[in-house]
Amino acid sequence: MLVNLNVMKKSNIFAFIELTKLVEELKVDQSKLRQKLKSQSAYFNIIEPRYFSEGLIGEWESILSVIKQKGAKVNEEGRVVSNAVSNTIDHLSDKECLSLVERVNSIYDSVRKEFQ
Repeated sequence: MLVNLNVMKKSNIFAFIELTKLVEELKVDQSKLRQKLKSQSAYFNIIEPRYFSEGLIGEWESILSVIKQKGAKVNEEGRVVSNAVSNTIDHLSDKECLSLVERVNSIYDSVRKEFQ
Protein backbone atom coordinates (compact mmCIF):
# COMPACT_ATOMS: atom_id res chain seq x y z
CA MET A 1 0.00 0.00 0.00
CA LEU A 2 1.44 3.35 -1.06
CA VAL A 3 0.76 6.29 1.23
CA ASN A 4 1.28 9.76 -0.16
CA LEU A 5 2.51 11.95 2.65
CA ASN A 6 2.72 15.59 1.71
CA VAL A 7 5.99 16.22 3.51
CA MET A 8 8.03 19.35 2.89
CA LYS A 9 11.62 18.55 2.03
CA LYS A 10 13.97 19.47 4.86
CA SER A 11 17.15 21.37 4.30
CA ASN A 12 20.17 19.19 3.64
CA ILE A 13 22.10 18.03 6.71
CA PHE A 14 25.21 19.61 5.13
CA ALA A 15 23.58 23.06 5.36
CA PHE A 16 22.67 22.41 8.98
CA ILE A 17 26.18 21.26 9.96
CA GLU A 18 27.97 24.07 8.12
CA LEU A 19 25.58 26.76 9.39
CA THR A 20 26.08 25.44 12.92
CA LYS A 21 29.84 25.97 12.56
CA LEU A 22 29.39 29.41 10.99
CA VAL A 23 26.97 30.62 13.67
CA GLU A 24 29.32 29.42 16.43
CA GLU A 25 32.22 31.31 14.85
CA LEU A 26 30.15 34.50 14.59
CA LYS A 27 29.42 34.58 18.34
CA VAL A 28 31.97 37.31 19.02
CA ASP A 29 32.08 40.82 20.35
CA GLN A 30 30.48 43.24 17.92
CA SER A 31 33.79 45.06 17.41
CA LYS A 32 35.29 41.84 15.97
CA LEU A 33 32.33 40.98 13.74
CA ARG A 34 33.71 42.27 10.42
CA GLN A 35 37.02 40.42 10.86
CA LYS A 36 35.18 37.24 11.89
CA LEU A 37 32.85 37.49 8.88
CA LYS A 38 35.89 37.80 6.62
CA SER A 39 37.69 34.87 8.23
CA GLN A 40 34.57 32.72 7.81
CA SER A 41 33.73 33.97 4.30
CA ALA A 42 34.26 30.56 2.66
CA TYR A 43 30.98 29.36 4.18
CA PHE A 44 29.11 31.78 1.93
CA ASN A 45 30.67 30.09 -1.10
CA ILE A 46 30.24 26.45 -0.03
CA ILE A 47 26.71 26.55 1.43
CA GLU A 48 24.63 26.65 -1.74
CA PRO A 49 20.93 27.60 -1.92
CA ARG A 50 20.06 24.10 -3.19
CA TYR A 51 20.94 22.73 0.26
CA PHE A 52 17.95 24.52 1.81
CA SER A 53 14.29 23.58 1.99
CA GLU A 54 12.00 25.38 -0.45
CA GLY A 55 10.86 27.82 2.21
CA LEU A 56 14.42 28.91 2.99
CA ILE A 57 16.10 28.99 -0.43
CA GLY A 58 14.97 32.57 -1.10
CA GLU A 59 16.30 33.85 2.22
CA TRP A 60 19.72 32.23 1.70
CA GLU A 61 19.85 33.60 -1.87
CA SER A 62 19.02 37.03 -0.46
CA ILE A 63 21.81 36.76 2.14
CA LEU A 64 24.25 35.71 -0.61
CA SER A 65 23.20 38.61 -2.85
CA VAL A 66 23.97 41.05 -0.03
CA ILE A 67 27.31 39.49 0.90
CA LYS A 68 28.50 39.29 -2.72
CA GLN A 69 27.04 42.57 -4.00
CA LYS A 70 30.34 44.39 -4.58
CA GLY A 71 31.83 41.59 -6.67
CA ALA A 72 35.46 40.59 -6.70
CA LYS A 73 38.17 43.21 -6.33
CA VAL A 74 40.71 43.16 -9.16
CA ASN A 75 44.08 44.86 -9.53
CA GLU A 76 45.40 46.84 -12.51
CA GLU A 77 46.28 43.62 -14.35
CA GLY A 78 42.74 42.33 -13.90
CA ARG A 79 43.71 39.69 -11.35
CA VAL A 80 41.34 38.98 -8.48
CA VAL A 81 42.88 40.22 -5.24
CA SER A 82 39.79 39.77 -3.06
CA ASN A 83 36.79 37.53 -3.72
CA ALA A 84 33.26 38.95 -3.83
CA VAL A 85 32.46 38.05 -0.22
CA SER A 86 35.62 39.54 1.32
CA ASN A 87 35.44 42.63 -0.88
CA THR A 88 31.80 43.25 0.04
CA ILE A 89 32.46 42.77 3.77
CA ASP A 90 35.17 45.45 3.50
CA HIS A 91 32.49 47.87 2.28
CA LEU A 92 29.77 47.02 4.82
CA SER A 93 29.08 49.30 7.76
CA ASP A 94 29.21 47.86 11.27
CA LYS A 95 25.41 47.99 11.34
CA GLU A 96 25.21 46.08 8.03
CA CYS A 97 27.62 43.44 9.38
CA LEU A 98 25.44 43.01 12.47
CA SER A 99 22.29 42.80 10.33
CA LEU A 100 23.90 40.15 8.15
CA VAL A 101 24.89 38.07 11.18
CA GLU A 102 21.35 38.38 12.54
CA ARG A 103 19.98 37.06 9.23
CA VAL A 104 22.43 34.14 9.29
CA ASN A 105 21.36 33.37 12.87
CA SER A 106 17.71 33.54 11.86
CA ILE A 107 18.04 31.13 8.93
CA TYR A 108 20.11 28.84 11.15
CA ASP A 109 17.29 28.78 13.71
CA SER A 110 14.84 27.85 10.93
CA VAL A 111 17.06 25.03 9.65
CA ARG A 112 17.66 23.78 13.21
CA LYS A 113 13.88 23.57 13.76
CA GLU A 114 13.57 21.37 10.66
CA PHE A 115 15.86 18.84 12.30
CA GLN A 116 14.14 18.77 15.70
